[in-house]
Parts: sequence; structure tokens; C-alpha cells
Amino acid sequence: MKLNVDGNEVYFSTGGRAHADGRPFVMFLHGAGFNHLTWPLQVRAMAYDGYNVIAADMPGHGLSSGEPIEGIEAQAVWALKLLDAAGAKDAIVVGHSQGGLIALEMASQAPERVKAIAFVATAAAIPVNGQLIAQAEKDPHGAYANMLDWAHGQAAHMHDNTWPGASHLNYGVHVMEMGNPQALVADLKSCTAYEGGEKAASSLKVPAMVVLAEQDRMTPAKFGRSLAKMIPDCELHVIGGSGHTIPTEKPRELNALLRAFLKRAEATEAV
Repeated sequence: MKLNVDGNEVYFSTGGRAHADGRPFVMFLHGAGFNHLTWPLQVRAMAYDGYNVIAADMPGHGLSSGEPIEGIEAQAVWALKLLDAAGAKDAIVVGHSQGGLIALEMASQAPERVKAIAFVATAAAIPVNGQLIAQAEKDPHGAYANMLDWAHGQAAHMHDNTWPGASHLNYGVHVMEMGNPQALVADLKSCTAYEGGEKAASSLKVPAMVVLAEQDRMTPAKFGRSLAKMIPDCELHVIGGSGHTIPTEKPRELNALLRAFLKRAEATEAV
């Protein structure tokens, strides 16, 4: 599906199901250099569970037009505008890596519009190695390869995949190649510059869940544990045998956690 936000065409997946009145919205936010294909097995599952799903490509990523947005604060403003364009008064937000920072900032800017947050392989701050940023500026494809090497767990490197006949690493390269070559640079700089995560996390007043990966080398689990401690009444899960890219490395485990969390979040709102 495509909508217009700030004069640019934005592509987002609905999980194969049209939005319907009266159903809760779930917004999926991807990480640095990626797009809606971060979430192929989550968006379809949640859509067929009866949610209105929004899994968008940020500007300059995937199938969305426009220049990449720099700054987590500005990216959160854009995400809130996308909710407006989709006709969503509010949403449960699921953020992977950089998407988790955007979710925090959305809740800080417009707390009434964020009903709950599921954080996946993320932290309150994600400083990025300056050498990776420099490589992304000069050699985007080399940066993609390095990121995907670090992002995946041992099983993915052995091509022991949850998708028969596919390669997690090759899939990731193709996904990142879909966007503007400067999208990764903008995202990495945005993560490094963001300093509002701790304040936003400690101020959250909605249901929250943090899902971490045991083998995460991009955003090690110890930083995600710190995020969970900042958030009042936050539930924490660590998935074994997975690297940073939990949604594709361990989709069944993540889907089970998301389904249970969404039900709890809706029950909390109903009380």
C-alpha cells in the first residue's frame, strides 16, 4: 500500500489484509538501512490475527521515495505523520534496533498515540563505530556486508535457516540494496546522535516488552537489559541462538512473544 507523507510516496505492508474500522493498529519500525522486509513473518501473522498492520519503509528506504531523514526526533515526527495518513489515532509500536529509538521518541513526543511498545534487539542508546559510518559513506556495499556479518548469529552463518533454501545474509544484502545508498549513513548518524532514550524510557507509562538476542553483536543484550531496567514494569525476554536480526532468525519465537504481549496490552487498555 502507498500513502503520501510530506509530499513523498511511502510504501508500507499491511500483511496482506486491508485495514478495517474498529481494529487496533500495530506499527512496525525497521532498523538502520533496512525496510519493511525486516518483518515478513510478523506482519502477516499479526494481520491475520486481526490487527491493522503498518510496516513502512522510511523515506529513501526500500520502496519509499524521498531523501533519508536524519535525526531520531525527526524520524519520530515522520512516523506520527504516517499514522495520521493511515487514519490511525494511536498504535502499538514494535521497533527493531533503530526502530526502538524511534518508538521511544514517538512516546515522548505524543504519549497519547502510543498504546504500548515492543522493543526488539535495541537499547536506550545505540552509539555506532565511526569507522562503520565512514565506510557507509564511501563504500555502502562493504558496510552492508560488515553489518550483516555482525548482525547474524552462528546458525545463520552456517546457513542453517528458518526459511528452507534461503540465506539470511544474502537476503539482508538484497534488502539493504533496495534503498538510497545514503540511507544507512543517515540512520547510523541518527542513532549515534540520539541522547533522549533514557529520559523517554523512564517516562513510559504504557505496557512495554524488551526482546533481546543472546548472540547479538550489533546491540549486545547487556544494553537491552539496561533499557528494560529503565522502563517501569517492563517484561524482558532473551532468545537463545539468535543474532541481532531476531525477526528473521527466530520468527516463531518472536511471533509467540508478540502475540502474547499484544493481548496483554489490549487487556491493560480495557481495564
